[in-house]
Amino acid sequence: MNKQTTGAAEAAIATDNDHFNGYALAFLCKAKEGGKFPDLDKAMGLYCEVLDTIQAHHDEPLKGDRVADALMDKAGMDEEQRRAIYQAAHVYLQGSEFDEDLSVSIALLKGRIKAKEAEPWTKGTREGLQELVRRELAELPETLKALEPKDRIATLCKLLPYVFPKLNNVESMEPKHNTWPFGEL
Repeated sequence: MNKQTTGAAEAAIATDNDHFNGYALAFLCKAKEGGKFPDLDKAMGLYCEVLDTIQAHHDEPLKGDRVADALMDKAGMDEEQRRAIYQAAHVYLQGSEFDEDLSVSIALLKGRIKAKEAEPWTKGTREGLQELVRRELAELPETLKALEPKDRIATLCKLLPYVFPKLNNVESMEPKHNTWPFGEL
């Protein structure tokens, strides 16, 4: 299935293996409509190479996984492009029958197609935001002076809740006295 030449996309969907052709065509259509790959021949060539590599290393699935990832590195694929190729390879391998046991390789591919989670906020990010707020607060008087009077009043009104606490009605727990307690002085 190695089609790493110009016309790889055309050649990959016209092999003698109709089963493979269907999966290759599905990947090609998804790659084309997604717009992730400026060179569809390169994408299809990598798809075929990844499949060949995984099948060739069926007895050493971790090595096959590393070699497939090295192919992606060499081709300069970004994370989104890698995920698309790995996803298509996973779908093909999952839906096909082989003489060799590829279950570990398929599981490794499944791990590669998960989107990376965003990194949690770190202490450095918080400190950076705190510093940004400190700088802005230091410049606040000049910023307020530059505003029109009505905008300045509106801004100050919006800032009041951050400066003064909200007052609530407070009820005394003691009974009310109608006399002034200091009246006898």
